[in-house]
Amino acid sequence: MHKYWFFKGVSLKSLAPYWVLLGALCLTAITALELHYKESRDVEFAFQEKVRELKQTLQVRMKAQEQILLGAAGLFAASKSVERDEFEKYIAQLKLAEGFHGHLGVGYSAWVKPAELPAAIEAVRAEGYPQFTIRPALPLRTAYTMIVYIEPFAGRNLAAFGYDMYTETVRRTAMNYAVEKNTASLSARVTLLQENDGPVQAGMLMYLPIYKKNYPLNTSDERWEALQGFVYSPFRMNDFMDGIFHTNNSFLSFKVFSGVIRSRDKLLYSSSEQADFSRAEYRNQDKIELYGQIWSLEVINTPLLIAERKTHLVKIVLIVGVILSLLLFLLLKMFSGQRERALTLAEAMTLDINKKNRELKHSEERFQLALESSAMGVWSLQLSDNHVQWDASMRALFGLEDSSELTNYESFLALVHDEDRQRVFEEIAHAIEGQKGYDTEYRIVWADHSIHYLASRAKIIYENAAAVSMIGTCWDVTERKRLDRVKTEFVSTVSHELRTPLTAITGALGLAVGGALCELPEKAKSILDIAYKNAQRLKLLINDLLDMDKLLEGKLEFHCEPQTLMPLIERAVAENKSYADQFNVRFVVVPSNIAPQVDIEDIRFLQILANFLSNGAKFSKPDTDVVITLTQDNGFARVSVIDTGVGLAEESKAHIFEKFYQADSSDTRKKGGTGLGLAITKEIVERMGGRVGFVSTLGEGSTFYAEFPVVA
Repeated sequence: MHKYWFFKGVSLKSLAPYWVLLGALCLTAITALELHYKESRDVEFAFQEKVRELKQTLQVRMKAQEQILLGAAGLFAASKSVERDEFEKYIAQLKLAEGFHGHLGVGYSAWVKPAELPAAIEAVRAEGYPQFTIRPALPLRTAYTMIVYIEPFAGRNLAAFGYDMYTETVRRTAMNYAVEKNTASLSARVTLLQENDGPVQAGMLMYLPIYKKNYPLNTSDERWEALQGFVYSPFRMNDFMDGIFHTNNSFLSFKVFSGVIRSRDKLLYSSSEQADFSRAEYRNQDKIELYGQIWSLEVINTPLLIAERKTHLVKIVLIVGVILSLLLFLLLKMFSGQRERALTLAEAMTLDINKKNRELKHSEERFQLALESSAMGVWSLQLSDNHVQWDASMRALFGLEDSSELTNYESFLALVHDEDRQRVFEEIAHAIEGQKGYDTEYRIVWADHSIHYLASRAKIIYENAAAVSMIGTCWDVTERKRLDRVKTEFVSTVSHELRTPLTAITGALGLAVGGALCELPEKAKSILDIAYKNAQRLKLLINDLLDMDKLLEGKLEFHCEPQTLMPLIERAVAENKSYADQFNVRFVVVPSNIAPQVDIEDIRFLQILANFLSNGAKFSKPDTDVVITLTQDNGFARVSVIDTGVGLAEESKAHIFEKFYQADSSDTRKKGGTGLGLAITKEIVERMGGRVGFVSTLGEGSTFYAEFPVVA
């Protein structure tokens, strides 16, 4: 058949440059699309971080409002009675108008029983307010609350003077909650009495109960009996929220609703009337519990959030990719006229490749022959009488003469190094019992007292489900062991030499990034931040290498003593919380009613949990929980770290605690890691008399645990 075939006079091979152009353009498009998706993920992460900051700001601000009321309550607690001028001076010193926009002031509402009401009204009138009365006057009720102090006592606040807040359902609910729980409380949405001028805003009040001195307050009934009144603060929500976020809401638009239902009649605040909440690219709906109330948040991004984080990298990739694709196309077109010469060259290369393949085949045959004649020894063990049979290579490996007798199992064990003999005996016994395969290394001592390292593997032969014999091989690994020692010593030396300058570099970069040296431009700060983070990763790798080196050499000292685990667990969670926050993951400690003591070193235990927690955070999905539990069973206390992440494939489970092993190297590289954490964890746990393990299902998550014998 002819090498070419034509359609309308065009050779398919002449279309090769066009196919290359198409492929290059497709690759450019795929790369640009991937960059676009990455930018979108970065923007989404920034959006969620801004939402978290928004919630935190609200919580901190409401905590500050509570502190104001606690200060006023302290004034009442420290005085036999608080006169109007004392209350006025105290509130004036707080300078609330300067730092608390939208905060209308602080008031005091007295709790008055019906028999005391006339005297209470007359006392206020005697202070210079002859028209003062309680509002509303009717109907009669079992108790009254009347606002007697409200500072600043001017403007809108004058409308609240004398008002009985307990007559209105929403306010009464909040006041009841404050006394029942003996805490500050927030009301649901209300219309404040102060809304007497201009557009009406949604309102809210915070209450704190004041009690008579020397009264018991242990139960709800006792607190109602001791109740003297309430200090409280009213807020106009638009002014209040604008005062908090006047410089911090350019990236978000949000609404705050009173309660769990997001409806217009429950709306407390909207940051932007123009924002279209139905068309936003990023959206978050969440709830905040504040002093007996639930606020529902609906948050969207503003165009500024996307504009600030979008780059021109996608456009650059598209432009450069198209240009390079066209250049490659032109080059191929230019050389397409030399097809015949290229074909001739290809044929010559094919002949050369075939020749090299034949030479390679001959080399493989020679290699196979060399392998068969190598010094690998073969042995067998009959389990019925412990009879051992060796070939000549085995005798050479053990340094024995051909004429020497070695026919039983005990003779073999006598040649094994004293420190390895018991382990080898147990490994063979376990292999025979079917607990594990036989694949080991051990030292032997020749007649000249020289020590050699051997590796050995064996298979168990069964007849009628009963083990009858073992057949295995041995080979010398002394040179490999020597090289391993050299490599380990080299890694240890280099790690030690690197750690000191790297510590200095990391410290200097940390000062620069933190702004301790000078104010840096954003681009310079970004580059230094990247350098700082990578220096920290390198420092972590070096520390892991040094820890592993010390563990393998037996130089890592342990100072164990009886410890209670739950305080250490809580400390580990606190120390690693900021790391989990990077992945939007929460650490949740399950309460435990047990307090076992185990013999461990606290620093090493924290290192174990840090490795488990960091892995749980890295491989969990955003906005999920990593759960930590403490249980006790069969004399062991078990600490478990449970995630709902990617899980482990079956082929990874047998190697997960090996040095430098990573279950999914591509994904792990994205998330960071040295591959040493779990290996170090296993060594530390076992050196402290414990054991480690895990349970994992691919796609559903993993549970890693460490167990220690209970000593008390």
